[in-house]
Amino acid sequence: MWAQACGQIFFSLGICMGTMTSYSSYNDKNKPIIGDAFRIGITNSFISFMAGFAVFSTVGYLITIKSPVADNVASIGLAFIAYPAAIETMPGPNVWAFILSITLFTLGIDSAFSMLEAASTVMQDSPLFSKWPTKVIALFLVVLGGICSLAFSFNWGFTLFDVVDNYLNVYLMLVVGLLETMGVGWVYEFGQVTSKGANYKNSIVILTVGYWVGVIAIPAITVFTEVAFIGLIVFWGWMLVIWAVSFCISKLSFSEWLSACAFTGVRKLSRSMSKLSKNEGDTKIYRWEGIFEFWWNFSIKYFVPYALAFLLFESLKTDIEKPYNNYHALW
Repeated sequence: MWAQACGQIFFSLGICMGTMTSYSSYNDKNKPIIGDAFRIGITNSFISFMAGFAVFSTVGYLITIKSPVADNVASIGLAFIAYPAAIETMPGPNVWAFILSITLFTLGIDSAFSMLEAASTVMQDSPLFSKWPTKVIALFLVVLGGICSLAFSFNWGFTLFDVVDNYLNVYLMLVVGLLETMGVGWVYEFGQVTSKGANYKNSIVILTVGYWVGVIAIPAITVFTEVAFIGLIVFWGWMLVIWAVSFCISKLSFSEWLSACAFTGVRKLSRSMSKLSKNEGDTKIYRWEGIFEFWWNFSIKYFVPYALAFLLFESLKTDIEKPYNNYHALW
């Protein structure tokens, strides 16, 4: 359930899809982005929170009336099976069916807009398509998408769509998120900092190897042995040891080690965001800057990758024990 909830937030916010990155690329170069990011994230999550009342009340109603489709609550089964079944029992079902159809249509269109924009922006920035007009790129993507979507039009198309929707929404989103946090927190600025000296290099290498061994091994072992929450304690205990070893080997002051080694990559990015959120020329350091930067650095570099890895292995364990929607394993 948590992996699906995470996938839903990833999908609705466009995380790991490049949607928000593409939209923000049209902003002024020096536009503050922290406030925008919080407003977008909070608004999106509030809408998802409110949608939960509509979803769970409908599912609860179907269970109460002992509907044969009450268990169709995952993926497209909710929108195309459970909701229509509930609407049929309501006064004026045609009116509610029309409203549901319009809702699903507009949701689908704005999702198509955002994903098309993400791909289109990347193509426009590529030398290969730089001479293509925007309308031609959009037409190309729409036609290509239409051709690929024909696969969902056959008699087995519903099953294919259900499977693709589930595994893209869970596994692909989590894997891409894991790789993006790796790139931002562990690859970006790595060469620049390790070139400062052997103590920097040894400190960062120990930190990197120790962290990713913990991120992969501990969730995998604890999830499949069904002691997942013990793994959370073990992981942070392991990280305390890795941080201590990394700090001792670096022979740096704590503040220098924290900035140059522990927060390599993310430090520079969070600092640039903080500077953009102040008036141009304002050099004063505000109290919120340190709090925001530490929270963002720690979240992106240490907390988020572990959480995503945990959800990834949890989903894998669930699907191994019982294939999604009782489909054949090959699906």
